Amino acid sequence: MAVNATFGTVGYRENGGIAVPISFAEAVIAPSKSICEITYVSGDDLTGVDYRLIGEGTDHELVFEVPPDRVGSFSIDVTGNVFKVAARIYDNVTITPITVNYDTRVPRIVNYDIPASYTPGEPFDVRIAYSARVTGLSDNNVHQVFILEGAANMMGTPTPHKWIGDSPPDFTVAVPDDLTDTDWQQLASPPVGVPITAENDFDENGFWHGLANEGQYFLIRWIVTEGTTGVFNLTPREGTLRGPIGNP
Repeated sequence: MAVNATFGTVGYRENGGIAVPISFAEAVIAPSKSICEITYVSGDDLTGVDYRLIGEGTDHELVFEVPPDRVGSFSIDVTGNVFKVAARIYDNVTITPITVNYDTRVPRIVNYDIPASYTPGEPFDVRIAYSARVTGLSDNNVHQVFILEGAANMMGTPTPHKWIGDSPPDFTVAVPDDLTDTDWQQLASPPVGVPITAENDFDENGFWHGLANEGQYFLIRWIVTEGTTGVFNLTPREGTLRGPIGNP
């Protein structure tokens, strides 16, 4: 009889790494990665995409290395035979193919708007545009995502928002004082009471990467406090935000 198998949850690693678990119903030896058929589905072609098959017994894993600045998808099927350890014979595999989406574009800031001056008691709005959608910014970690210096450290508590409009925001148009009926949505807080693990969308630094806060355009608002002085300075910290799927 054919060996039943299932693909597990796709895992995305740093630098374009993708791991796809394969669970077999019985212990097998897979002769090589050639038993797997990788088929282009969409986006960039698969030139330069390398992969290997590792594992033993019932648990195996396909590990892919995708070059940077690629986006697309491919499907995986198992079409070759495996060696059944107990029966000591080769047999084919029954499995449902899986489609893997990836995006290894590295997000970078492509546009920003910082007011030239500030007034105590008034909003001070900084707008930032990234080259791709990112996660990792939450309503309580602006000081961890950015280095705040000068007036930025004195203005009070910042409130970040993401743009949810169908088209990009116009950074040349002033931001209204009241954001209630605009496409600027305040970012959510990380979930409370759950383990800070990858399964709950936290990275190794404790940054939450939930899709509720995913965005490409952000507005960070301060209400300028009395006594604020100096030059406003905000610098992105490297390695705090993640890019699209497949580029953690």
